[in-house]
Order: sequence, then C-alpha cells, then structure tokens
Amino acid sequence: MTAEKMLNGVNVSAVENLINDVKENPELAKSKFRASNEWMDGGHNRTTVTSFYSAGQEISHTKRFVLEADEPPILAGQDQAANPVEHLLNALAT
Repeated sequence: MTAEKMLNGVNVSAVENLINDVKENPELAKSKFRASNEWMDGGHNRTTVTSFYSAGQEISHTKRFVLEADEPPILAGQDQAANPVEHLLNALAT
C-alpha cells in the first residue's frame, strides 16, 4: 500500500492513476454531464445536478446540487441569483 501524494489539496496519486487507466483504456475518458433545468419566472431558473457518466460507469454525486440563476433588474430580472455570465465566470475560475 502506497501513501497518497497530495499537493495543494489535490490527490496527485488519484490523478496519476486516472491518467494511467485512460492510457490503457481510452474509452474510460468518455464523460457525459447532465443537468435538468426548471424555469421559475422571468429570468429566474433553477438547475439540478444529480449524476454523471465517467470512467465507464454512471456515478451519483454524494448530494444533489441546485444552482439558481437570474438577471439583475437592469436586465429585466429580479436579482434572485447570479446571472448565467457570472456562473460562467465562476466555472472559468475553478
């Protein structure tokens, strides 16, 4: 049993294992991410994420994620949540 290599909170050993597994079986690289969306009112909508397909299997998240989006009043919304561009900026920052 080898110790996990960690760097800045990232399990480097797990990343290395994934890379090696994909090299051996490129099909494992296929992933499908899904989300269901519900329109609430005006520009306000709610998106739910529960599972995804990766590494040759369907994987459930440990909890359901709910994301909301809206627009500020100047863009005809009610400012109930960050707008889609702000969500995209968050995604690019991670």
